[in-house]
Amino acid sequence: MILATHVKQPQEVKDYDIDYAPWLLPVNDTLDQIDLDITCLTDSGDDSLICTDSSITDTTCKLWLSGGTDGQRYKITVWAHTVGGRIDESELVFKVKDY
Repeated sequence: MILATHVKQPQEVKDYDIDYAPWLLPVNDTLDQIDLDITCLTDSGDDSLICTDSSITDTTCKLWLSGGTDGQRYKITVWAHTVGGRIDESELVFKVKDY
């Protein structure tokens, strides 16, 4: 499921949060780890959007992103693993635009 679509400039370094509380709190579970994959949707050879850091709390994942090429679109797939053994797969889409 696509959670959000963002516009980012190539030189920006920003953090983006994913809130898993609505999914985790009703079942009394917490995040354990995340895995991610970044794919350029418009040029399969472009790997210029990078995640420079990530962190998790019990219910939130934070991704720090930098780079990207003007005019390209990227999809970040995030697999959130929980202490209870649940796995959620979600996507964020980024359009990189140099204004």
